[in-house]
Amino acid sequence: MRMRRRFRIGALLLTGGLFLSACGGGDEGDGGEGGADVPEFVAIATGGTGGAYYPIGGAMGSLLAKEIEGIRNATAETTGGSVENLQLLSDERTEIAMAQGDAVYQAVNGEGDFEEPADIRTVSMMYVNVLQIATTKNRGIEKFADLAGKRVSVGDAGSATELFMRQATETLGMSYDDFGDAQRLPFDDQTTAIRNNQLDAGVWVVGPGVSSIQDLASSEELQIVPFSEDEIAKMTEKYPYYIDFEIPPGTYQGLDEAVPTLGTWNTLAMHANADRKFVYEVTKAIHENVDALKEAHPSAADIAAENIENAIAPLHPGAIDYFEEAGVEVPDELRPE
Repeated sequence: MRMRRRFRIGALLLTGGLFLSACGGGDEGDGGEGGADVPEFVAIATGGTGGAYYPIGGAMGSLLAKEIEGIRNATAETTGGSVENLQLLSDERTEIAMAQGDAVYQAVNGEGDFEEPADIRTVSMMYVNVLQIATTKNRGIEKFADLAGKRVSVGDAGSATELFMRQATETLGMSYDDFGDAQRLPFDDQTTAIRNNQLDAGVWVVGPGVSSIQDLASSEELQIVPFSEDEIAKMTEKYPYYIDFEIPPGTYQGLDEAVPTLGTWNTLAMHANADRKFVYEVTKAIHENVDALKEAHPSAADIAAENIENAIAPLHPGAIDYFEEAGVEVPDELRPE
């Protein structure tokens, strides 16, 4: 998978003194002396069962329960996706949340679906989620503009898939009103609806190779809608958290050529109030057991400590403790107040 441009954090650290510099991680989430304040039950907000978040979250739950003393059960929870996950995390109704860069940006800046800045912190930058508009070759959709007049599912309600698609349509001179019918379906339902001729195209923003598109490709002549260089430039210039990306040939059955599209990094986040030592243990367990996570989904193989340079939300002090121990340079602007 070729990412031809990587965004840097400096362009994204914007409003209201959310980010600090220089000195080390501060006192937020500091449980004081002694052992970590470990919750017995850990919820991991993921997404629908047809995406990559859910299987990775399931493997992560098993890993954390095995590696961290005191956890009795850690569970991947199905949700509408990134926006809902961050709202749950902001309200401290989940311990861990997975979310795309666009949703994280809105959350930390109190924009879009977030009425005020969310007090969330980065634990890991996982892998790149990729915009994949899937259709079949007999629907006559060969470019983005061809979606006009078609039945399109823009992603599940409350998902960053829908957020990504909404921003793409607005930036590229379209709106949902231009579609013949705009629906909001989970990934598995999109596959079923396309196969049953109830839908012309569905939108996925997930890691390449996701099971629900694999399922569609197993019975239909799959087409992933490409983006032009001009369309990609418009998106990446307007939204610094989007990058250009190529889906390599062979990712899905029948995909014989690379498909130019867009992507955004995924964040693993915890609340600023989470216990510092507990967050350290979570961060350590995840980054030192990537092989166990990639068995659940190949995208997890991209998880690496060095990815933190792409973070949008500041790092949790517990995560900083691990990264510094591992010898990874932590940018000053990613250290929280």
